[in-house]
Amino acid sequence: MEGNVSREIEVKESASEIWKAYGSLLLAKIGVEAFPDKYSGFKVLQGDGYAGTIIQIFFAPGVEGPPWYKEEFLVVDDVKRVKIGKFIEGGVLEQGFKSYVVTLEAIEKAGKKHECIMRGTIDYVLEDEAALPLVTSSIEGLLALMKAVADYVIKHHNSTSTTAT
Repeated sequence: MEGNVSREIEVKESASEIWKAYGSLLLAKIGVEAFPDKYSGFKVLQGDGYAGTIIQIFFAPGVEGPPWYKEEFLVVDDVKRVKIGKFIEGGVLEQGFKSYVVTLEAIEKAGKKHECIMRGTIDYVLEDEAALPLVTSSIEGLLALMKAVADYVIKHHNSTSTTAT
């Protein structure tokens, strides 16, 4: 069984500012800091944050399932503001998924320079249909991460702007 799920949120921040977090390793840092009950850390195994980078994300003690997963960034496009990461080992791949690919986008809102749409999409292939409930929890987790990124960027961008004025 295969499919995809997607969520969007509108943010009162420019796509270029959101992309500074979405399109970099800062995304993993924000996730670990925002959800310490879920994640305990991350390590860059290869690369500089662009295509070909492999990171390992560690789950916090007590989180059910495998203790970590590895993700490879397949696409990091600074022009289109699109990042595609594929899970390559651990995590949901040990819980019934054959393939798990996350696409993140920061989309400019037409006519609104300081607003954007953040979109997160998970494309998946299940080996075991018993894993289907994990799709819902996965997209809700991605939505929570998107909101954490938006909050982080708004907080840090506004504090930088206020200081500079």
